[in-house]
Amino acid sequence: MVYDRIKQQMMDTLPLVRTLGIRIDEIGNGTAQVSMPDDQKLHNHLGTPHAGALFTLAETASGAAMAGGFAELIPVLRPVAKESRIQYQKVAKGATRAVGRVPGDLAALKAELKAQGKVAFPVEVDIFDAAGTLAAQVQVEWYLSEKRS
Repeated sequence: MVYDRIKQQMMDTLPLVRTLGIRIDEIGNGTAQVSMPDDQKLHNHLGTPHAGALFTLAETASGAAMAGGFAELIPVLRPVAKESRIQYQKVAKGATRAVGRVPGDLAALKAELKAQGKVAFPVEVDIFDAAGTLAAQVQVEWYLSEKRS
């Protein structure tokens, strides 16, 4: 299936994601779930997941959700994370997971891409810790255009 190919492509081309032990668990039509194990190498001075690791988890979820939403087009597109914002809610404890979703109308975004040759849109991500506590909310603005030759 196309989502499995996207997962494999992302894991093959994102060495930092592999280094952090991030796993892409699920990709759907504009949605994704990714997870990161609890590992001391990823902790901060408080003994909890480092903010940089949490951000990478969220950015991975956003990219997977974006790619899932444009699955049939992604091989010919050049995706770039244009801007991001993270709001920490609670200290994350233990293993973490991130749930990403494209909040807009995917058909309208694809129509804009076809008409303009480019499109920019946000992907929203919620990060939860092992207890299911909302640890952070992230928004990543993605910019898609056709691959350059």
